[in-house]
Amino acid sequence: MRSGKLRHRVEVLSLSADLAPVSHGSRWASIRAKEAADAPAATGLRSPAMIEVRARYSAELIQGRYLRSGPRLLHITGARDPLGTGAELVLSCHELIGLPGEHRPLDGAPAACRAHLTHNAPYLDDMGQVTDYRTRAEVALLEIGRPQVDDQLLVAGTLYTITGYADETDDGVVRGLWLEAS
Repeated sequence: MRSGKLRHRVEVLSLSADLAPVSHGSRWASIRAKEAADAPAATGLRSPAMIEVRARYSAELIQGRYLRSGPRLLHITGARDPLGTGAELVLSCHELIGLPGEHRPLDGAPAACRAHLTHNAPYLDDMGQVTDYRTRAEVALLEIGRPQVDDQLLVAGTLYTITGYADETDDGVVRGLWLEAS
């Protein structure tokens, strides 16, 4: 097997139908940056730099699942068995990065999350015209599920109230939210 030293214990996660995290156990893996060059600055929750994860073969390690290693959260975008022997897997992943925060739902317990904030993001009306500039957050669905209007998000010491979903930003991994400072 060519996986190398498997130094990182990763928890394998997926989203259930009701957007709750489901654990599929943990595995040992090797995690390293895929590109040697400096990564461009992140413009959202997903880091533009790809991460390569190597692990022993497991049916649980498939495209669309997540890996959590300490504070790091990786989304598997590709999984392949390079030798076709079922001995090892090479996973291509995007890392979800952002400021540490806390989602405070109106009717539930607070949950730790990460958020990427864009201040003065253009807010479009139904006709596609810019009518306002607001704060937009990108959050991982795995961490907060279905946030509701009037839930709160605490990020970098500032408490925000969720005023709505940012249209066309939910891709099943990351959801965009419009926020207003409380």
